[in-house]
Amino acid sequence: DVGELLADEGVDVGAHDIVAPAAGTTLASGDEVAVRYGRPVHLTLDGERRKVWTTAKTVDGALRQLGVRAEGAHLSASRSRRIDRDGLDLDVRTERTVTIMADGRERTIRTNAATVREAVEESGVTLRGQDTTSVSPDSFPRDGQTVTVMRVTGSKEVREESIPFDVEKTEDASLFRGTEVVAQAGHAGVRRVTYAVRTVNGVKQKPRRIRSEVVREPQKRVVKVGTKQMPTSVAGADGLDWGSLARCES
Repeated sequence: DVGELLADEGVDVGAHDIVAPAAGTTLASGDEVAVRYGRPVHLTLDGERRKVWTTAKTVDGALRQLGVRAEGAHLSASRSRRIDRDGLDLDVRTERTVTIMADGRERTIRTNAATVREAVEESGVTLRGQDTTSVSPDSFPRDGQTVTVMRVTGSKEVREESIPFDVEKTEDASLFRGTEVVAQAGHAGVRRVTYAVRTVNGVKQKPRRIRSEVVREPQKRVVKVGTKQMPTSVAGADGLDWGSLARCES
């Protein structure tokens, strides 16, 4: 049979090779046996890399065998390139339809660009300065994708903001209960804050804080709180209004 013939001839057949007729087929005089060796192809198809096997001997044959649509595609190797037994690295970018929205206009193109940035440039749109796109400019443009160009302008804005002061209360045994005395007046501090301000397609975005420095530290307010017990009576002062006296002392 075919298998015995291959063994006699020292022909090793692997899992990715094709033998016709099959190895168990009985042989007759005059029969022909074809062996087509599998060849590994490290294929990157539209940004996705995978390892495939083909028995084709050329890039064109491998594309047809793998069912890859090559019309209008970018190929890293010519179609006539021979594939050796040790395989080949092949990058294929098929032609896709991408719509670019920019400056109030819509542009639909056919492209085999490797990045969104390249597709935008092919549409005749130029990215300047801080301009970007609705998806990463370095991402792979997919078939049917719509990409919006965002015109970005940026500036910095400096603001002075108030830092509130703390209030510290301390007990004072020399003051009657219910009495509070301000020992140190507090005042607010000042912080200088720098914001990045962006305008995207004419719309001002929320400012982003990028730097902050304290110009003046706040000073806390210190308040003394009385803890002294109010007297119940004093000789010769039974008719004294102690509440008024406490308020007067305060």
